[in-house]
Parts: sequence; structure tokens; C-alpha cells
Amino acid sequence: MKITSLLKNRANLLPEWRYLSGTYLLGMAGFTFFRLLTFLQEYYQLEYLPEGQRFWPIVQSFLMGIRFDTVTSAYLLLPAFLLLLIPSLRNGAAGWWYGGVFAITTGLYLFAFFVCAADLPYFHHFNMRTNMGILISAGTGDSDFLWEMVWGEWRYYWALAPLLLTSWFFASRHLSLLRGVLFAEGAKRKRPAAGPAMTLGMAALFAGALWGRLSVQGPISPATAYFSDYGFPNLLSLNPFYTFFLSWKDHFDPEYNRVHFMGDQEAVSNVQHYLGIEKSEFDSPVARRVMPDSVASQKPNVVFVIMESMSADKMGRFGNPDKLTPFMDSLATESLMFDSIFTAGIHTFAGVYAALYSMPVVKRHHPLVEMKPHAGIAQTLKQHGYQTIYFTTHDQEFDHVGAFLRKNGFDRIVSKPDYPKEKVLSALGVPDDYLYHHAIGEFNKLSQNGRPFFGAIMTGSDHGPYVIPEYFKPRHPERIKGVVEYVDWSVSRFLKEAAAQPWFHNTIFVFTGDHGVTVEKHYDLPLSFIHTPMIVYAPKLLGTPRRVGKLGSQLDACPTLMGLLGLPWVNNTLGIDLLRQNRRYAIAYADDKYAVLDKDYLYISREYGVNSLYHYSVGDQQDVLRENAAKAEEMRRYAESMFQVSQYLRENGLTHWLEP
Repeated sequence: MKITSLLKNRANLLPEWRYLSGTYLLGMAGFTFFRLLTFLQEYYQLEYLPEGQRFWPIVQSFLMGIRFDTVTSAYLLLPAFLLLLIPSLRNGAAGWWYGGVFAITTGLYLFAFFVCAADLPYFHHFNMRTNMGILISAGTGDSDFLWEMVWGEWRYYWALAPLLLTSWFFASRHLSLLRGVLFAEGAKRKRPAAGPAMTLGMAALFAGALWGRLSVQGPISPATAYFSDYGFPNLLSLNPFYTFFLSWKDHFDPEYNRVHFMGDQEAVSNVQHYLGIEKSEFDSPVARRVMPDSVASQKPNVVFVIMESMSADKMGRFGNPDKLTPFMDSLATESLMFDSIFTAGIHTFAGVYAALYSMPVVKRHHPLVEMKPHAGIAQTLKQHGYQTIYFTTHDQEFDHVGAFLRKNGFDRIVSKPDYPKEKVLSALGVPDDYLYHHAIGEFNKLSQNGRPFFGAIMTGSDHGPYVIPEYFKPRHPERIKGVVEYVDWSVSRFLKEAAAQPWFHNTIFVFTGDHGVTVEKHYDLPLSFIHTPMIVYAPKLLGTPRRVGKLGSQLDACPTLMGLLGLPWVNNTLGIDLLRQNRRYAIAYADDKYAVLDKDYLYISREYGVNSLYHYSVGDQQDVLRENAAKAEEMRRYAESMFQVSQYLRENGLTHWLEP
């Protein structure tokens, strides 16, 4: 009898292979169920697809998803396949052997379904499939804050229902399948003569499933999922356990979180050209001496506020119709307002690192953990006689922030243990309005000795688990919008209270975000996730309010501030003074992809070699890379030179502070 005819009739298969094929179908049902839930959860993203092109790309997503689910299932079933090889060639096996196969297979599938369930809120928040980025801050600084924060967010709990339902369905049907096939009387019958041929055929099918494609050039990869110009259909087709497993596997490679875009010296030469450095007089090739036109006679205080998840898209100034930030919209008209600032990444540690030390993050690398010396603004201002202090709402050990900042210029870190216990409302610690109030008390103490101070404040209220104090009543019933109202109100109270202090008129206030949020999802890296406002407020020091529309980066915040302070320094960073220089491109790394922007185009380079160029200023979602290859190449070279140099500087101890 031919193998093909046997495989067409599942009843004629060996019991072991009937069991595997049945388990595969069960697993596929579970994965399809979670893909359907993801589609329903993200249904609103269809509005980003052109009219008339919404149905077929989604159908393609589900069809492509079958391929990724099949590859995932092949890996999950591989232990069972190997364990069933010997019984398939002999007259079966003992019951305990099959029981072991059942236990291993069930455990693997239930873990895969857990990842799929976790992917529902993860995908909604980050607009990417689950990868090792979900654990990027886990365990940093011996802190349990991450887990407290996750379990404290009730919005994530709904994903438990489909997880429990799918797990129950799979486990119960899987057990029935085991009993009905492997423990059946038929499993003990004499094996057909074609048994070895069937096993060989099954092995060939298994190899094909693991490969995932017909081409012999290489196995299926996430690049295969990018079959359209539109982010949502492409991402929908991926299996989250597959993406998590790939990044977990790669994580054991010591080179995984490093970049190898080009040689270090080539990158250095490019960056020196971009920054206008003809010859460096320091050991760092990017260090350049900055002398102000005139030295300030008075040293202003600086309060640098990094606002959690402060996307520009939350402000009415940038088109939000919900009137969530009336105070900040008004404040922008009274300030030096930078409208086109883009963050260096999508995580808080990236925002703290880029905003205070003007260096980009690279891939999933966590620079705060390394404890390398950095030429940040705190250390620079200390050399000019400033006192430095940093405030966070929660545990300072999370993300290794406390240890890193103390080593790099901050005299003191104020965190959760420093606040009254009754003010701590959640895992995120104290709410924003109390954080600001507490900071003012500390600034009052610092101001008494006559020396200027630099205070950095990292807020926390606009992050789940969202807690709005009972004394604030938002207009919007939706908590995510209500908390933005609360954040705006807290800023207004902060500046009102600060205005009553004797140091207020000699203080520069800076408000910017650590990163944004996915307000819109036109592209698989939403611009709202990396577009943040930067408001510089000092009515007695900065003169006439004005808008600065030129392109800028989070890396430029501190060099621009140093220019406003009028103090000499050595800029050993990749940031520039936006009031005196022009930035060619802004760059941002988001775990498995990076973005490059100017005022018109967005270039996205993804792992596994999928690159796209979008004319985002006109809202076009068509990939125009082929028609603009020279532009895309220029943007790629700029970004990769910057990332390569930042890695080179950090690894060779060249990011340190330098005497002006």
C-alpha cells in the first residue's frame, strides 16, 4: 500500500501518528482561537487600511497564520514525535511511556497558550508580538516591582478567561485522544508491514513542518509575515509563541543584543561628519567643546520632568479631540515649545537614559544595568556647583535606576521608602500630584544654601495599574483618558505651588516624555509611541514664548538645555543643541526594529531583514522604499552609524564626563 494513500485515510495510520495528527489539530484550534481574539481586540485597526483593502489582507493573515501555527506546533510536538518513534516501529509501548508523552506535550501546549494569552495585552500596548522584550526589565536591581505592576493591572485579567477555556479544552480533548488512540485495543494489534514506511513519511512531514516553507534556501522566518504594506495584517499572522521562542533562543547568543551594522571606525567617521566634528581633541571621537557666546552671570535652577507615557497625541495641540490636557496645551503657548521631538525607545529605562545622558539604546540592550560612567547633564552641572537630585514614584531598584544614577552624577535618589506609607496607592507608588508636592519640599531645602539645584522627576501615574486619587474627578469615565486629565491637573498644581516659592523665577522647567503610547497604529511602530512634546518653561528667563518646529530627538534635550544655561561644557554625547544646530534624522530603537525619521519620511528596519519607507507626513501607508531607495539608504546609514558608535563608546569606556 502506498504511503500517500495511507496518509489520506487517517484511520489507517499507526496509533502513534493518529495521536500526533489529532494533537496537532487541537493545537491549531487553540492558536486560531487566540488569533481570532487578537483580531477582535484590534478590530479598530482596520480603519488604518484603505477602503476596499480590508477584507483580503485579513484573510491572508489567517492563511499565513496557519503556516506559523504549523511550525510552532511542530516544535511543540517534536519531543512527542521523538518519544513515539520506537513504539511506532515496534508493537507499541507501556502505558507509562504514553503517559509521559501526554504530560510533556500537554505542558508545552499549555505554556504556549499562556504566551498567547499574555500576548493579548502585550500586543495591544506595544503593537508587536511577544518577545524577550517582555522580560527586559525582569529582575533588574533585585526588584519585584515589575510583577507587582503587572498583577496590579486588572485590565490584563480578562486574558485569563480564554487561557483557562483553551487549556481546559485542549487538556480534556488531548486526554480523550490519548485514551482513544494509544490506549485502545488497536494500539496493541500487530503493526502493518507498511509501519516503517509510515514512520518515514511522518518524519518527512515533520521535517517539512519544522522548515515551514517549500524553499530550500532557509526555514520560515518572521520576515515571511510581511506580505503587505500594512502593519496589522502582517503582525496578526505571526504566532506569539513562535516569536517568543525565537527571541528566547537568540537571547543565549552573547551577540544577540549587540549590533554589527558596520566597522566601528567607519561608523565613527560617519558620525563625526554628521556632527560636524573635524578632529576630536579628546579620547572620545564624538566629544566636542562647547563655549557659550557669553557666560551666564546667574546659574538658574533646573527642574527636568520626564513624564510617564507622555505621547504628543494625548494633547489637544497635536489634534487630540478629547480635551485631556487643557493646562499643558495652554502652557505650551507660554513656553519654548518643541513640537517635533521623538524618543529614543519605547521603554522607561530607554527614556531615562536618553533624556539624561543623550545616548540612544540599541536593540534590547539595557544600558542602566552595565553601570558604565556616562557624561550626563547631572555630572556636568555638578562641576558647575549644582546640587543634583532624582525623584521616582516607586522602587528605585527597578531597572537599576538608583545605582546607575548615583554613579553618574546624582547626589540623592528619592523613591518609595521616602514617602509616607499612606500616600503610596499602588505598585507604582505615590501619585503625581503628591510626587510634585514632595519634590517642592526638597527643592526648598536645597535652595537654602544658595547653590543652584538640578532636579529630575520621573512621574508614574500614567502607567498601569492606573490609580486616580479619590480627590480628583475626571470628566471622562474611561480610566485611561481620566488619568491623562489627572496628570495634566497635577502639572498645573505643581507649577502653581512652585510659583509661590522664592526660587521659582530663577528656575527652568522642562517637561517631556520617557516614551509615548499607541494612540494610533498606522505603522507597526506607531508614531504616537515615539512622538513626545518638549516644553521648556521659564517666563522670567526665556523671554517671548515661541514654537520650535524643527526635527529633534530626546537625545537633544540636555544639550539644548545646556545652551539655554549658557555654561561651558564638553558634549560627549550624540545629542545636539536644537537652538543652534539642525538634526538630520531622529532615531528610535523598539526591541526588534528601529525607526529613522525626518519631517516627511519614516524608515523602519526590522529584524530578519524587512525594511520599509513611508511618507508619513501625508499619512501614506504604502511602502515607497523601492521608489525612494537612495533616501532609504541615507536614512539607514545615518541610524546604523549612530547605533554602532553608541555601542562602541559604551563598550570602550568612552562615554565618561570630560573637563571643559
